Amino acid sequence: MLMKKLLLNLIFIALGFSAFADYNSYDIPDSAEIRRSIVESWLTPDLETLRNYKEQFKDNRVGVTYQIRLEEDDEEFCVVVAPRSEIDINMINGDTVKTVRAAVYPKGAAGSWILYRSKNKGLPLRVEYYFNQDTDVYLQFRPEGNKTYADLLICGSYAARSVLVGVPFSRLYTASFQEVKNWTKKSLPWDKVTVLKNQYTNTLIMAGTIRNNLESFSFMDDASYDEHGKLKSIFTGKDIAVKDEDGNPVSAEVLKSRHFLSGAGFLKWIVDGIVEPYRGYGTSIQQLTVPTMEFNSVGKNGVMSQDWNLTFSLDWCRNLATEAYQIRSSRRADYKSAGLDVNGNYFASEINDGKIVNSTGYLKNTGYSADHLKSMLYVLAVTEPEWFYLGAIRQGSAIKADDLVFNNCVVFFPYFDRNGKFGCFIFEQGEEISMDKFLEKYSGAYVHLERVKATEAFFPYEKK
Repeated sequence: MLMKKLLLNLIFIALGFSAFADYNSYDIPDSAEIRRSIVESWLTPDLETLRNYKEQFKDNRVGVTYQIRLEEDDEEFCVVVAPRSEIDINMINGDTVKTVRAAVYPKGAAGSWILYRSKNKGLPLRVEYYFNQDTDVYLQFRPEGNKTYADLLICGSYAARSVLVGVPFSRLYTASFQEVKNWTKKSLPWDKVTVLKNQYTNTLIMAGTIRNNLESFSFMDDASYDEHGKLKSIFTGKDIAVKDEDGNPVSAEVLKSRHFLSGAGFLKWIVDGIVEPYRGYGTSIQQLTVPTMEFNSVGKNGVMSQDWNLTFSLDWCRNLATEAYQIRSSRRADYKSAGLDVNGNYFASEINDGKIVNSTGYLKNTGYSADHLKSMLYVLAVTEPEWFYLGAIRQGSAIKADDLVFNNCVVFFPYFDRNGKFGCFIFEQGEEISMDKFLEKYSGAYVHLERVKATEAFFPYEKK
């Protein structure tokens, strides 16, 4: 009996390891068993041999179908081992539309494995493992001599770069994702890419409420509601009379149905939707314009600041975030003591000839390069669920492009959907803007981020 129990235990352990090779802790399919069967046929032959092959299909032991195929460009070729997915395709025939399901094998789907080799000598260049619902988040390994290095990439930025891994590069041809994760669990920042779903309810509630009100906004420079809901000039504190295109006062009905706000006033409207329900009145314009920076009086910025407000939107966002924090925490604080500045260095900088050529780090009182903001917001969504971010934009002034000033501001609501795919609602000046449009618009600028806790108790002033 003892021998039978031992034998059964060994069988269960063997079956467990077998299934583990086909799935893993990320609950994505794995092609390790398939790759072990194609090392000599697909992963090591020369390019001319591979060109004679047709795409091949194999099932792993849990029934997931993989496609094995060759792709090439001018300098390199790759063998793709990609799992089956399905998409809806609309077939149009005259006036009728029929939706059909089609099988696809995307190169960057979760569970894909790709080997790249050079066309010149056929040498291996890198192996990529895709484990995420976002194709621009992946793990890659590179051979250098007898050593193997790992990179973890998030939306084009390196969360880790050139991390030494103590296995031969050829071992990656047959290694499962769970194995490589075990090898790198202490050396790579997996906490930045481990998505936990269903944590973004309040974020989505707030973004949805803002979306539902967008049609009521009209942009008006220098306009904001004060703490009592009166439309005021931010810079003079005086009442604002809203006029139409012909210079005539708008009707009372229009005033009741529309918000006339600047970009800064729009962000205040959002934060007031958190603050006012708790204390009965909104944030004070005067408090929001309190400076949060000091300049050397004899320096360039110190001289300029005597005539121009160089940090308007930075001060505005910091003070707004502070107001929201004080409501949530019921204690007095400022942006420094409350830790509201986002100022961590989450990525490795790109270095060429000993010099930093592409910095993704935080610059004090300046923020982050807008070009890397998508990767930043991805990591923040993973590590700080249920927070949103007020962004002060630093860019060349309208008077002199070389003089960088904080004029514009924006708000970001990063989240992951039910499938674990990253998304981000972005609102600016009473309008929604896509991530791609935002990155295009502000390429070369900097964005300083302030944390604000998302809440379901969000009741902004709505126009009817």
